[in-house]
Amino acid sequence: MKIIYIHHGHRKRGNPAGPDDDLTTLGYKDCQLVAKLLDIMPHKQQIRAIYTSPYFRCKKTAEIINQNLNLKIIEDERLNEYNFSTETWLFAQTRITECIEDIIKQYKEDDYVICVTSGMNVGPFITKAYGLKPSPTAPKLGVPSCSPIVFEYN
Repeated sequence: MKIIYIHHGHRKRGNPAGPDDDLTTLGYKDCQLVAKLLDIMPHKQQIRAIYTSPYFRCKKTAEIINQNLNLKIIEDERLNEYNFSTETWLFAQTRITECIEDIIKQYKEDDYVICVTSGMNVGPFITKAYGLKPSPTAPKLGVPSCSPIVFEYN
């Protein structure tokens, strides 16, 4: 089973940043480019669903990349970004990992699923894919906006 992790498109920053932040013009263009790439990928027919955080920028990214795929879009709050002011990194990592595990259970070995979420959330996807121990501190990771990364989970 493979998950195509996609960081949401480049966003307009609210003051303070929040769940309702929209995408920038560049963010919309990047999402359209990723939609085209997914449309021509060799395993397109094996993509079964798109999971997304309910944050507006994530939902909008999912909608744009779904233009030619016509898949079911499933919102899951566990894919929300890490909120360092209200939760520990270990809690966020556990929340995201549980979501990944629930997704894996629903699909077959050859299936693909897309997950649209925030940049720092790539940590649990990496940890789960490589069988690493959860980190007690938030990693200094970031993923470019709207960049797809394929993780294989067996």
